[in-house]
Amino acid sequence: MMGFLRKINWGVALVWGLLFVAMNGSSVFAVEKLPPEKAYLSDVYINMMDVTSLHYDLTIKAETPMGEIQTTINGEAREKPLSLKHDMNIFYRDVQNKENTMLIKQYLEENQGNLVIYSLHNETWIKQILPLDPSMTKKPSADEKVTAQMKMLQLMKSVKLKRETPSYKYMEVTLDTMQISDAIGEAVKLNTVQDKDMLRAIAAGRLGLLSAGNIKYNVKVDKVTKMVTEIDMDLTEPIRKGVGLFLDITNPKSKAEIEGFLTKSTLTMQITYSKYNQVDPIEIPQDVRDNAKEMKPAVKVAPKESE
Repeated sequence: MMGFLRKINWGVALVWGLLFVAMNGSSVFAVEKLPPEKAYLSDVYINMMDVTSLHYDLTIKAETPMGEIQTTINGEAREKPLSLKHDMNIFYRDVQNKENTMLIKQYLEENQGNLVIYSLHNETWIKQILPLDPSMTKKPSADEKVTAQMKMLQLMKSVKLKRETPSYKYMEVTLDTMQISDAIGEAVKLNTVQDKDMLRAIAAGRLGLLSAGNIKYNVKVDKVTKMVTEIDMDLTEPIRKGVGLFLDITNPKSKAEIEGFLTKSTLTMQITYSKYNQVDPIEIPQDVRDNAKEMKPAVKVAPKESE
């Protein structure tokens, strides 16, 4: 998965995160006579490529016949040096109204060409070290911004202004899942992914995307700063369609039961952004550094050839 982070710098990663897809490579097409709202949002996303730090609050909520699950993530991130901290709270209520919560804290920092991750789980700090491509922290050039803008325009099938106040624009974005699927396929080729399990998972994901149809989300834009302050997305219908395709293909014995479960379930996501370019340096407590137990990445051992 780290291969997909190659050639994606901070600003581009942030903006593509707003579009719910990460990819790289180049694809240029002529931009002429864009609808005004699509052109406006494109300018907003390009403007956000100059963000160097921000605060974010993410809430994902699922309501099902088996109970309710809500995950909230509150954190801050900075570009130079690349660093991040957040608290993740997972809340679960079952059908008997029994409640459970789990808290996970994390720090991430760029260190000597690596991404070092500290995670607190079950009162134990764990340390992981992953390679970090230098381009992740490289400032996008003018050409890279143009290429990113072209890609974003491809992915946005339409942009509609839902309502407007003196301070904000509320816009609905429709993503073209066919373009997203093609972009993922392009990224796989450019990163020369060869792991068979990864390729199967990507193929299944692309198939699910296509069956989900166009994906919509709502954006709240600050008119003065031309920055996105909030994103809302209802994933219920795309999930139902995507899973429904696989049920039709596999035709499991429990198909009717799964379909009934999906019909009675909902999945929503909301992200708010604030403190653009105003986040203080992120400090990792010394006791976390001293007490974290390093977890080495699993190494696959190639099978021996038979003699």
